[in-house]
Amino acid sequence: MPTAPTCLRLAALLAIVSGCAEPSARWWKGNTHTHTLWSDGDAAPELAAAWYRDNGYHFLVLSDHNILSRGEKWFPVLDAPGSRLTSERVGELAARFGTERVEVRDVEGKREMRLRTLDELREDFEQPGAFIFIQGEEITDSFNRLPVHVNGLNLADLIRPQGGESVLDVMQRNIDAVIAHGHAHDRTTLAHVNHPNFGWGVSVEDIARLRGEQFFEVYNGHRSVRNDGDADHPGTEEMWDIALATRLTALDLGVLYGLATDDSHNYHQVPDGQSNPGRGWIMVRAETLDAETILKAMLRGDFYASTGVALRRIERNDRRLRIYTDAEPGVTYTTRFIGTRAGGPVGEVLHETIANPAAYRFRGDEFYVRAVVVSSRPHPNPFAVGEREMAWVQPVVRAR
Repeated sequence: MPTAPTCLRLAALLAIVSGCAEPSARWWKGNTHTHTLWSDGDAAPELAAAWYRDNGYHFLVLSDHNILSRGEKWFPVLDAPGSRLTSERVGELAARFGTERVEVRDVEGKREMRLRTLDELREDFEQPGAFIFIQGEEITDSFNRLPVHVNGLNLADLIRPQGGESVLDVMQRNIDAVIAHGHAHDRTTLAHVNHPNFGWGVSVEDIARLRGEQFFEVYNGHRSVRNDGDADHPGTEEMWDIALATRLTALDLGVLYGLATDDSHNYHQVPDGQSNPGRGWIMVRAETLDAETILKAMLRGDFYASTGVALRRIERNDRRLRIYTDAEPGVTYTTRFIGTRAGGPVGEVLHETIANPAAYRFRGDEFYVRAVVVSSRPHPNPFAVGEREMAWVQPVVRAR
């Protein structure tokens, strides 16, 4: 990676760079969109936490809808079709985590289990340098029945849905609330727009016009969110390019980064559930594993999104973008460098190669260049039929 002096020199040449990390920095794996029984997931929070910890994740955001995992909440235990918490599942929790951690009561003939809070989960699961939680919430709002969902990360308190007079206004008000929350609590916060094609709620024009927003989900693992779009709606990758080109040229609003998330809800039908854990994640390059450092790295764009492809190193300077894939034997990796140039089409493939490292040399007329690495290996639990393991490298914005 570039040294600190090199980073200072490159700052004048690259408007946004994500490669200027200190030499001691390393990659941390995390998911920023996770649901449990605190809202509409089907897992107790400790079961979700254990899944991510045991599968090599370093940080996790429990982002339930309009609620934080705090206070006293009891969930009904029902032995009926479609029940998210049955007697059998309560027994499994007790066997795995200990009967002292599974609190059950009977109220007027109805059985309930108390949901464990984030503070309790931190006591049981967090380990310095290995696994942490970042407190978050999916701020779940709408306009004229169109869903508008924004995740707030590293929150101190709950943020209520802000409402608004249009989809764009609803998004902007909720993003502004997350930013204001960070200032009020003297902490680094981050907002990201979730699954824009879910219910066709959020248009690419809306995303392009957001102010103070740098993040959206280019990949969401829930099978109903329509990542690929349809004949009348662009897919999320196409949305990324359209929004980037618009923001960097007509609107002067800056870069937009892409995340991959699970939006996990279903832990008892793995694989092939509607929304399973482990479909998409981000890899953040930072020196230490704590919420402030992770979010500051993300705000610099020092991360990539993945559904299975691992990258060893990403190099950016004033001449080129170079990507080193952590290749596995027998697997082919195709890297596409995608960007928009002055006078050219939006989101064109500027260069494609199977070389490793893959490199693109800037021509000088690019507004931005991003990259996607596509593996020949199928995703083991895909969002859609035919999905391959992939990685998305954040855009480099050329100073003009």
